[in-house]
Amino acid sequence: MKQIVLHTSLLMCLFLVSCASQPANAQDSKPEFRVTTKNADDKITVLDQESRTVIDIHSDFGIGSASLELVSGSMPTILLLRLHLKGLEEFQIISSQTTIAASVSSGQVFNIINQRVVSPDKERPLLMIDPLWMDINIVSADRDIPLDEGYFEIAVPGEFLRNAGDFFEIKWIDFYR
Repeated sequence: MKQIVLHTSLLMCLFLVSCASQPANAQDSKPEFRVTTKNADDKITVLDQESRTVIDIHSDFGIGSASLELVSGSMPTILLLRLHLKGLEEFQIISSQTTIAASVSSGQVFNIINQRVVSPDKERPLLMIDPLWMDINIVSADRDIPLDEGYFEIAVPGEFLRNAGDFFEIKWIDFYR
């Protein structure tokens, strides 16, 4: 009798562990965003690529902003922004809790000039070890700025996404217009 109880208990534990490893709404957890752009000419596409969400941004004018509201699913754990611009003088990602700003050099060599957290009372610089640090890269065969082809890819920090709620805004300025 002890063996049957032990066997049943083990099976029940395995079942509970397997259920706990996936959220109950796992099939419905893919994020769906309502995107509103400042400029009607800006084109933003939200893509689901494997286990990450990619927001692809084309801005011919080079100065713009967009608000993104999560209307269904869960906020992604991995969110990449792809900005098809020639340069990136200023970039901001804004939630009700946090504003992160970054700048990229305008010289021939790609260099992240600075990243900082901005609040109404103060600014503080970010270091690469900070959980709000954004990885910014150029995806192009030719990494010289101004970019003729390719894009800037920004990995939105998980810490930002966890605290953003269901709404955030992005702003960008391309210094080559």
